[in-house]
Amino acid sequence: MTRADSLKLRIFIGVSLAALSAATASAQEQAPPDSVSVLEEVVVTASKRSENIRELANSVTAFTGADLAETGAQSFADYLNTAPGVQFQAATPGVSNVTIRGVGTATIYPDQGQSTTGIYLNDIPLTDPGFALGIPDLNVFDVDRVEVLRGPQGTLFGSATLGGAVNYVLKPVNLNDAQFSTLVGTSTTSHGGDLSYTANAAINAPIVPGVFGVRVTGVRSYDVGYVDNVGTGRDNANSHDVYGLRLNALWQITPDTSLNAFSFWDRSHSDDNSYAYQQLGELTRTTLVPETLTFTTFVNSLRLESDLKFATLTLLGAHSEKKQEALSDLTIFYGPPTTSPTNAKTDSDMFEARLVSPDDGRLKWLAGLYYGKFSENYPSPTIQGGVNVGDFTVDYDSEEISGFAEATYNLSDTWKVTAGGRYYDIELKTMITSGLPGTYTIRQGKQSESGFSPRVSVTFQPNPDLMLYGLISRGFRMGGVNLNPPIASFPTPATYGSDSLTNYEIGVRTSWLDRQLILDTTLFYIDWKDIQLRLSRPDGFAYADNAGAARSVGVESSLVWAPSPRFDLRANLTYLDSELAEPLNLGRGTVIPDGRTLPGASKWSISETATYHFEAESEPYIALSHRYISGAESDFQSRLPVGDYSLVDLRAGAVFGEADIAVFVTNLTDERGITAASSMGSYTSNFYVRPRTVGVRLAWSR
Repeated sequence: MTRADSLKLRIFIGVSLAALSAATASAQEQAPPDSVSVLEEVVVTASKRSENIRELANSVTAFTGADLAETGAQSFADYLNTAPGVQFQAATPGVSNVTIRGVGTATIYPDQGQSTTGIYLNDIPLTDPGFALGIPDLNVFDVDRVEVLRGPQGTLFGSATLGGAVNYVLKPVNLNDAQFSTLVGTSTTSHGGDLSYTANAAINAPIVPGVFGVRVTGVRSYDVGYVDNVGTGRDNANSHDVYGLRLNALWQITPDTSLNAFSFWDRSHSDDNSYAYQQLGELTRTTLVPETLTFTTFVNSLRLESDLKFATLTLLGAHSEKKQEALSDLTIFYGPPTTSPTNAKTDSDMFEARLVSPDDGRLKWLAGLYYGKFSENYPSPTIQGGVNVGDFTVDYDSEEISGFAEATYNLSDTWKVTAGGRYYDIELKTMITSGLPGTYTIRQGKQSESGFSPRVSVTFQPNPDLMLYGLISRGFRMGGVNLNPPIASFPTPATYGSDSLTNYEIGVRTSWLDRQLILDTTLFYIDWKDIQLRLSRPDGFAYADNAGAARSVGVESSLVWAPSPRFDLRANLTYLDSELAEPLNLGRGTVIPDGRTLPGASKWSISETATYHFEAESEPYIALSHRYISGAESDFQSRLPVGDYSLVDLRAGAVFGEADIAVFVTNLTDERGITAASSMGSYTSNFYVRPRTVGVRLAWSR
C-alpha cells in the first residue's frame, strides 16, 4: 500500500466514523425509545450447516430475498458489486466474469480452463471442470438468498473456488400455506430501442398439508439492446431474452425424513454480442453477421434429508445439461467472410453424501463424500465464404472422487477451533479432432490430479457483540490438456497442472447500540502459485501453462446502520493490492515484471445504499445507491483500461395492501463505465455498463 493509498484509507475511515458518530448521536436524541430498530439475523448454509452468519469464521455476504426485492435486483450486475471484495465484470450475459479478491488473470471470461469463482445452485455446481461453457445468470425472483463466500472454498466446495463461491439458495416449499407472488415491470434504456419488460410468478401449493407440496416459479424478461452494429445495419442489436422455469416438490416422509425433488430450466438468448469497438464509438460495433449466443441449462436433482439423532444425513444427487449455441464472426482475424458456428453441450452427474452433527455440545462435526462425472463436446468449425475450411472439436471427460470433513471444538465459552480438509482425486481425458472429413487428425490427452485442501480457524467471542477470528484456507483449480497440436519450432507442453492458493485472514465482527449498528472488517493475504495462464506461441496460437506467482493483500469493511425502523444505511469498502510476486514470462519475448497489478483487480471499490420509509398509510419509501470502482487493466498483455467509474441508482415506491409499486432509475448519470475489455485484431473491444434505465415495477403477493 502506497502512502497515498494509506492516506486515502485513513481519511475515509476517519470521516466515516466521525459522520457515523454524529449521526448516531443525533438519531438517539431525536428518536423515542420505542422507535429504534434491531437488525435481523441471517441464517446461511455456507458451512454446509445452518448457522448465524455473524458466528461464521469465514467471509460471507448474504443477499436475502427481501434485500434483493427492495433494491429491484434481477441479475448479477444489480447486486454482486455491492459485496465487499467482489468484482462483477459484466460482458455478454452468460460469459461474464466474477472475480473475488483479485484472483483472476483477465476480465473476459473464460481466460483459461476452469473459472476462479465457483457458481452453485442449491449446492449443485454450475461451473464446468473443462473449458467453461458459460454460467447462467439466474433471475433472483423467488430466491431465498444468494450467499457470496469470499476466499478459497476448496475444503467444502471443491475445485474452481480459488477466489470464492456464489451459491443461489431458492425459496423452499411451504407445506402449510398456499402462497402466490408475481412481479411485472417495464423500463426504457437510453440509447436503446423498444421497451424492456419482466414478468415473473411463483405459486406454492401444499397438496397434502404438512406432508406434500410443490412450488412452481416462472421467469421471463426481455432487455432491450443499446449497442449498434453498423456491419449488420441493426441498431440496439444486443437485446437479451431470458426464460426460466423451476419446479420444487417436497415430501415429508416422516417427521424426521424428507425428500425434495427439484427441476430447473433456464434459457438465455442474446441477439448479438455486447462489446463495442472503441475506434467506432462507445456503443458501436461492426460484424458481417450478428454474433448470436444462446445458453440453455437444465438441472434435475433429488435431496434426501434424515435426522438420525446423532447426525443429519443428506444425500444429494443431480444431473445437469448445458448447451451453448453461438455464432462468432472471425472476419477480423481471417478476412471476409469467416464465421464459426458452435453447438456445444455438457452432461454432468454429481452425488454428495454427508453427515452433520447437531449443534449442541462442545464438538460439532461434518463428514462427506463427493463423486462427479462430466463430459463435454465442443465443436468449433471455421466457415469461410460458405465453405467449411476446418473442423476443431474437443471432447472432455472428467471424473472426481473426494472426501471432506470438518470439526469445531469449543475450548471454552469464548474460544473455539475449527479444522478440516478435502482429499480429491480427479482425472481428465480429452480427444481433439481437427481437419476435414476424410483427413481428420485425432489426438488424445490425459491429466490426473490428487491432493489435499486444508482449512483451520480459531475464534474468540467474549460476548454476542464481538467476535474475532483467524483463518487459513486453501483452494485449487484442476489442470488440463493443451488443445493445439505441437509445432517443431516450439515445445508446446502437452498438459498444464493445477494451481493452488492459500488464504490467510483475520476478521472482526462487531455490533453496537443494541444491534442498531453492525461494523465488520476483514484483513487478508493471499499466496497464489503456479498460475494457469493462456500464453502465445510463435505461430500465434495459444496454449496454457503454469507460470509465476501472485499475492493479494486487502481490507474489506462493511457497515449496516438502522437507527430507526424508518431509516437504514448499508456501506461497503474494499482496499485491494493484488500483484505479481515474481516476473511472468508470457512467451514470444514478453516478460511481465513482478509488481504488475493483476487484471481487473481494482484497488478501491465502495458501495452505499440509504433507504428511508416515510410515515404514511401507503408506507412510501425512497432508496439511493452509489457504487464506485477504481481503475484497473484488462489483462497482462493489452493492458486496456477498465473500471474507474461511479454509478448512482434511485428507487422510490409505496405499498398498497398486498401490492408494492416502485419507480426506478439505474445509472442515473448515464455513465460509460468499462467493465471488461480485450484486443480484437486492430480493434479494442469494450463492454460498458448498461446506460441510464428508467422503469416501473409492480410486485404482488399473498
